[in-house]
Amino acid sequence: MIVAELMTANPVTVEPSDTVQAAREKMEGGRFRQVPVVDQQTLVGILTDRDARRHLEQSARMRVDEVMSAHPFSVDPSTPVERAAHLLTTNKIGSLPVVEHKKLVGIITATDMLKALEAVLGATTEASSRIDLDLDGSGDISAATSLVRSICPLLGVGTYRRSRSEGEVLYVLVPSTNAQSAAHALKEYGFKVLAVHY
Repeated sequence: MIVAELMTANPVTVEPSDTVQAAREKMEGGRFRQVPVVDQQTLVGILTDRDARRHLEQSARMRVDEVMSAHPFSVDPSTPVERAAHLLTTNKIGSLPVVEHKKLVGIITATDMLKALEAVLGATTEASSRIDLDLDGSGDISAATSLVRSICPLLGVGTYRRSRSEGEVLYVLVPSTNAQSAAHALKEYGFKVLAVHY
């Protein structure tokens, strides 16, 4: 998955010469916490609600370029989502402007990342359950997915690492009505079932 698939295209923007008050009104009206600052479609900064709140008393006469963060982190549309997520978490920021050929084309937020995680993990699929399997020494992914498919629909599959010192976990998403029978079959086959999450 790449940023272009999750970003909001053509986001609301402000200009450096706009007042902080006008920028705050745009943010409040759109219910977002940051807004890209552009000069002729070129990204020059980002203004956050925190930046704006610090200058509430002067916001009617203070310009955006006086309080914005210049040279914000940004990504291009083809950036892998995991790279964008890493930039957000490492730098403790809420959004990344998306720039192509020096022009702002979108914005991707931490909320967009959570929606993507929700979709990947199948949380948006009603009545689904997740079965976690220990991959270390208990079989391979193709055997597990083939076995599950022989019992019920496979709604999703993925892996994650529990911690740096622990091994990989394979998760499979199945309809909740089939979770117990799928987990039982996986155990019988030799997989170590860590948990069934309803």
